[in-house]
Amino acid sequence: MTRKEKERQERLREILREEKRRLWQELRSEIFRDQEKLHAEYDIPRDLGEQSMLDVLSDTGLAVAEILRERLTRMEEAERKLEEGTFGLCEDCGVEIEEERLRVVPYAVRCVRCQERSEGPSYPPEGTY
Repeated sequence: MTRKEKERQERLREILREEKRRLWQELRSEIFRDQEKLHAEYDIPRDLGEQSMLDVLSDTGLAVAEILRERLTRMEEAERKLEEGTFGLCEDCGVEIEEERLRVVPYAVRCVRCQERSEGPSYPPEGTY
């Protein structure tokens, strides 16, 4: 591995560490802060409306926590790829994914071009067939 590759790998490692710390903090905050707030505001629901509101807020908190858990799982996969030496390489074309993209989406598996291609319309634009 060249010096340039080692430097890139270390920068990518730091990107993953920072994102993982941020996600864990956000998850802890979501779980604990909102639960304490809900219990303080609605210690004993007075009617069905308040109970329904508690249920909706609780479900929303669980959905957010699930999204964060999924991102953390992707981060762990990215860390595994980093150790293997394949992190930061597009899974479709094999080129290096730009570091700016990885700062925004650290668990990205495609370069911007391939990602756009994979999200593009599955049918040709009108008038081209």
